[in-house]
Amino acid sequence: MPVKVYVIDDSILINFIEDGDLDGFKEYLDSDDTIIFPEPETFDTEEQALAFCSGIGYGVDERAPVERFPLRSSEEDDLPFIEAIENY
Repeated sequence: MPVKVYVIDDSILINFIEDGDLDGFKEYLDSDDTIIFPEPETFDTEEQALAFCSGIGYGVDERAPVERFPLRSSEEDDLPFIEAIENY
């Protein structure tokens, strides 16, 4: 089954994801109709998706705020956020 990866670069949305705040995430989406999500990257295997995601974090100072956050369709915790994006 293909794995979709959405890369989120909105710092407010990233904060909601890191906090596990799905309601806040959805409320933020409802309050702003100008957010643009790029098409997800699609991979044939979870290993390919993980390699892609590790590239996003490569060389990033872990003390700095997260600038890009990947959501993977293979991760159960990410699925509600992906669903909210796809229904946006």
